[in-house]
Amino acid sequence: MKVWPFILFLALSYSYSCQDFVKVDISDKQPRVGDLFSITCTLKNQNFPREEVDSLTYYPAKFLSSDSSKHQTAYKGIEIIEAKDSNYISEGDSISQRIYSVIAWDSCELVLEGFEYLIGGKTIKSEKVYLKVSLYEIVEGIELYDIKELFSNWKSRTNGSKVKFWIFIGVIIVMVLGATIAFLKRYFTRKIERDHKLPLDERVLLEIDRLYAEELWLHDKLQEHFVRFSYLLRSYLTERFELSFLDKTTFQSKTLLKKIDLPESLRIKIVELLTSSDYIKFADSSMSNERIALLKIAVTNIIEETTPKNDQEHD
Repeated sequence: MKVWPFILFLALSYSYSCQDFVKVDISDKQPRVGDLFSITCTLKNQNFPREEVDSLTYYPAKFLSSDSSKHQTAYKGIEIIEAKDSNYISEGDSISQRIYSVIAWDSCELVLEGFEYLIGGKTIKSEKVYLKVSLYEIVEGIELYDIKELFSNWKSRTNGSKVKFWIFIGVIIVMVLGATIAFLKRYFTRKIERDHKLPLDERVLLEIDRLYAEELWLHDKLQEHFVRFSYLLRSYLTERFELSFLDKTTFQSKTLLKKIDLPESLRIKIVELLTSSDYIKFADSSMSNERIALLKIAVTNIIEETTPKNDQEHD
C-alpha cells in the first residue's frame, strides 16, 4: 500500500512538467506579402503527434478588423510551404518543436489561432499570436494603381444607384476576365496545334523563347510574363509526367512532385521556379532583368534534365 503514494507523486510530477498549451514563436511578426517566414511550435516533455504534415495547406488564423462582418472570421491565406519536426534536451527537459515555413498572401492584421494537438488523450491548443502583414513599398519604375483610379469619381445619390454602379463594375470585370481566359485558351491552343509535330521539350522551349522575345517586363507587364511563364512550366510538367499541375497550388505541386522519381535537387529547383513566379503574380513585386534571364536558364535546364535520353537521341 505504501507504493501507491509514490506512484501518484510521480504521475503528478510528470503532469506538472508537461505544458497545457503549445508555445508559439514567429520569426517575423510584421512580414511583407509574399515573404517566407517561420512559425515555431514548442512542447516540453511531450512529443507532437505523428501526422501527415504535408497534407496541411494553411495555418489557422482569424482576421482582426474594425469591420464587424470581417472581424474574427477565418483567414486561409497563411500558406504552409514546409513543416519539420525536431527534438532536443534543454536543462534536463525534452523539447519537441514543429517548425512551419509559411507565406502570407494578403495585407491584413491577424491572430494566429494555431492547430489543436491530441496528445495522450488530451487536446492541447496552440498559443495565439498577433501578426501584421503589409505590402512592399512601391518600387521605382513600377506603378501600382488602386482600382478606384480606373473610374470617374462619381457620387451616388441613393443606395439603389450605388448598387447598380457596383453591379455594372462586376459585369465589366467578369466580361474582361472571360475575354482574357478565352484569348489565352485560343492562343495556347493554336500554338500547340501549330507545333504538335515537335517533341515536347522542343515545343515548350520554343514557347519560352517566344515569351522572352516579347520582353513584357520592359512594358510594365511583369505579372503577365510570369502568368504565362508559370503556365508553360506547369503544362510541361503535366504532359511529361502525366499528372495535372495546372490546377494545383505551389504547395500541392510540391507534394505531387514527391510521387515522381526525380533527384531531390531537381524537385527543389522546380519548386523554387514555381515560388518565384507566384511571388510576382500574387505579391505585385519587381524583379531585375538579370534575375528574369536566370529563370529562363533554370527552366531550360529543368526541361533538359527531365527529358528522357531516348527522346534527346531521337531529336
